[in-house]
Amino acid sequence: MKKLIRTAVVGMGVAAATFALAQPASAASFTWNVGDGTVSYNDGTDTICAQAYNTEGSRWVEVKLTPVNGGGPSYTWRDSNTSHPGGTCRSLATAYEDTSYRATVRTYWGERGTVVSRGSRTFHS
Repeated sequence: MKKLIRTAVVGMGVAAATFALAQPASAASFTWNVGDGTVSYNDGTDTICAQAYNTEGSRWVEVKLTPVNGGGPSYTWRDSNTSHPGGTCRSLATAYEDTSYRATVRTYWGERGTVVSRGSRTFHS
């Protein structure tokens, strides 16, 4: 019985230390590889960006962003590697905190010659 109590106390101590030492995570931030580029959200700056890979052939990444609950802006935009290098971003700073968003993505690559639906991802701003 003493061993069981000692094991339980040690286990609770380890769990408490783990919680105390854990750094807070920005749970909503992500980077999503969508085949012909990336879509990323930075919770600290409330920005979502699309970036087409700057490699061979014409490429673009299109994002349709809509709030699922709460208030906030809706956007549809496209980043193309033929118009400029780097990503194209939109601000969600005017959205209420913890607004749920759905990002639906399509991409294009000239070498393939087709538009591909990359699905949707839901996240909180």
